[in-house]
Amino acid sequence: MRKVFHLLIFALLSSCNLYERKEEVLITDNDFVENYREFSPDSSMVLINYSLDHGAFGYGYVGTAILKTVDTTKNLREYTLANEYTRVKWIDNKNISAQFDIIPSIRAGLKVKTKNLEINNILIHVSALDYIDQGAQQIVEYREVSPNGLYELVVFRYIKERDNLNFIHISLIKFGEQIPKYGNYFIADTYSDYIFYGTWTKDNELEFYSNSQFAELIPYYLIQNRPKVNFRIITDDKKYGKKYRWVQNGKLFNE
Repeated sequence: MRKVFHLLIFALLSSCNLYERKEEVLITDNDFVENYREFSPDSSMVLINYSLDHGAFGYGYVGTAILKTVDTTKNLREYTLANEYTRVKWIDNKNISAQFDIIPSIRAGLKVKTKNLEINNILIHVSALDYIDQGAQQIVEYREVSPNGLYELVVFRYIKERDNLNFIHISLIKFGEQIPKYGNYFIADTYSDYIFYGTWTKDNELEFYSNSQFAELIPYYLIQNRPKVNFRIITDDKKYGKKYRWVQNGKLFNE
């Protein structure tokens, strides 16, 4: 069961790019999975959000095709907005809004730059998506100074509604420095925090605690140019086996 789960997560992580297969993508294909569709105000165009069935790897989310309503039998690959773009919706008959998930770029240390696109004569207005809602508050789950006093471990997330926890960011900052907007060591995602507790060792290294379901996935979410502090992962199913979020700050749930 654990192996199957990791295969599914690997498929999710690797589905950032358009599904790589030689053939065209047609609605009639056996591996085609339609997630939803949305028509333009005048019904002349349609958005079709779709995935492709990877068999044992589960469904691989591909993106959103932007088609004339009469052209839904054509090759969708020619008209597909890749899955890095989300929350795709019509503005009017000639314009669409979409958001670009910038968190993978931040993890990879890439410069984030969004630009508008055009597919099938429809203008796509692109904005950045970092999952921090307007008006959200930065809440510190945990902080601890390293034994040598060089760094402070800070674990934080953004909260707008107490029953809707956003994922954690982990940063190492010089003592007394301001907490950055994004984690500079690790950033989780909407599926899980993957790390459920962390602390310093006497050797000024980090110990991260997880469970057997998520521990092997932690390296995928590390920041590429993170501070040069070593870490190790401790798997503890007895204490963290049912966790998927790091919840330590009582203020999140108490008045």
